[in-house]
Amino acid sequence: MPDTHSASSDPASATIPAGTYAIDPERSTVTFRAKAFGLMWVRGRIPLLEGSITISDGRITGAGLLAADRIGTALAPRDWHLRSAHYLHTDKHPTIRVAIDGADLSSQSVACEVTVRGATAPAQLQLRSIESAGTLDITAETTVDRTVYPMLGPWAGVSRRASLVITLVARPAGNG
Repeated sequence: MPDTHSASSDPASATIPAGTYAIDPERSTVTFRAKAFGLMWVRGRIPLLEGSITISDGRITGAGLLAADRIGTALAPRDWHLRSAHYLHTDKHPTIRVAIDGADLSSQSVACEVTVRGATAPAQLQLRSIESAGTLDITAETTVDRTVYPMLGPWAGVSRRASLVITLVARPAGNG
């Protein structure tokens, strides 16, 4: 009998088949929002390049790369500044890496690591939904404190924290 785990709207309620899943970058999204000068919300997206997820024994392991060098807020000068050495320094660090290592799938809050500009820091992902119906669909949220990364401080107009919503669609890959 195949190893399965339960999850859906509540990460502990539907059956998720064990195996490895390849994240579909075209159908997955990472959006963010942060306050500018403490007054207005700046919203944007960071394209997903690639990633994989493994479900085994009720645990989730995975990693993905985001295209920091293609971050977009719909305002070209702001996008250029976010990519500059003041913030993401995408000439030297074109990607952001997110990784989860064996987190309990039934938990609604899982530890992950986020690597920006070569510096890795912990973050907590809040799993909002996990569903499996041909594809593995995961929605999660997190707030990242950017002051742990080597970039311009929050006094420069961009808030200290950025809120992210991650929507992943993954298909079975190499499950047998």
